Amino acid sequence: MKRLAWFVVVAALIAVALFLLNWEPTHPGEPPAAAYSREAPPERRAPDDVPELTLLPVAESAAALNSSDNTPGDDISILALMVSYYGKILGGNPVGENDEITAALMGKNSKRLAFLPQDGQFLDSSGRLIDRWGTPYFFHALSGSKMEIISAGVDRKHHTEDDITSD
Repeated sequence: MKRLAWFVVVAALIAVALFLLNWEPTHPGEPPAAAYSREAPPERRAPDDVPELTLLPVAESAAALNSSDNTPGDDISILALMVSYYGKILGGNPVGENDEITAALMGKNSKRLAFLPQDGQFLDSSGRLIDRWGTPYFFHALSGSKMEIISAGVDRKHHTEDDITSD
């Protein structure tokens, strides 16, 4: 009987030792060690491999935004044209707030197509499209393919009589 008790104690000690040798502690929220793959991580693309932006010919028109050669209405028409081209090529309006729409028009889109030049007097320091008075444009999606663009006008306040709106 004593031999059986000793055998059970020794077997239990061996089981505990084997458990401790294979045990790897985890922190809360961390996956267990078995979840880590021993395979090499997937190859990451170097920044040099990122496709370059393609500046579309229509971007030349956008370079004239807020110039003295254009009227405020011309500026709105140019922007509406850029958004329209974007929608036809990429299958719908750019989405988001002014800065996100601007980024999409400047090439941050699935095809890396730039409908606007990378800089100009039409951008503020936050990367938003601005009218000739320095006020960010307001973009209002009317549908998946139609966008209303609004300049606050001379008074720099949206929703007043002097606002300039795309057709």
